[in-house]
Amino acid sequence: MMKIGCHVSIAGGIINAPKRSADLGCEVFQIFTRSPRGGAALAITPDIIRTFKEEMAKWGQENCYIHTPYYINFASSDPAIRQASARIVREELERGTLIGAKFVMTHLGSAGDRMRSEALKLTAEGIKTVINGYRGSTVLLLEISAGAGNVMGDTFEELEYFIKNSSDKVNVCLDSAHMFASGYDIKSDKGIAETLKTITDTVGLKKIRLIHANDSKIDLGGRRDRHDHIGGGKIGEQGFVNLMRIFPDRDMILETKPDLVGEDIEKLKILRSSL
Repeated sequence: MMKIGCHVSIAGGIINAPKRSADLGCEVFQIFTRSPRGGAALAITPDIIRTFKEEMAKWGQENCYIHTPYYINFASSDPAIRQASARIVREELERGTLIGAKFVMTHLGSAGDRMRSEALKLTAEGIKTVINGYRGSTVLLLEISAGAGNVMGDTFEELEYFIKNSSDKVNVCLDSAHMFASGYDIKSDKGIAETLKTITDTVGLKKIRLIHANDSKIDLGGRRDRHDHIGGGKIGEQGFVNLMRIFPDRDMILETKPDLVGEDIEKLKILRSSL
């Protein structure tokens, strides 16, 4: 059964995240394990691992998910940035394994002025580097992008390419706002049917493992990443009902503003109960 939650702060340490999640009404949650803007990651010690797992049980949180930092860029023209991106995503998988996180999801970066074909190959190579030799339990998810600029992974065809040219162990995170901005209509009957066919013909439904549930301030195909609260944006509640019907056993994670995210969680729970 689908579980619903949101991204929560790790201020004061990751051990505080399970309670914060429960306070918001989460059944699952997402975190950064390090600053998303840069800097070294704090060590995850045996004491932290034990306490974190105790807090997960205490506050009834079924799963946690990790988002990689924002600066990941597998398509950068700078080899040092590409190498660092692969290293950091691999570290997040290892850190996720330590605390029992189910998934790590990542953005893929931007090609900048580089030719798209070359950027596709570099991105696939970077993902392959992340996975080679990895033996942990946390699974890597590639997040579909909103298509702004020359950002990688804004179509299911590109995500399929990355998986086929890296590792079958890699899966996909849908982001409703990103999909919508990239031109996938998930709100109308015709649009959701076409989107479903595209997913089926490319990555396949089984590869979709998690959904970032965000409404969009941007119109269909607007190619910008601007989240809105559930029902308050261009997608509307019907789009989330459509996703729930197609993926009834995939968890939904909200990435909306903290002041109203609790209301968004409750809205999704009401929509879920109406199906």
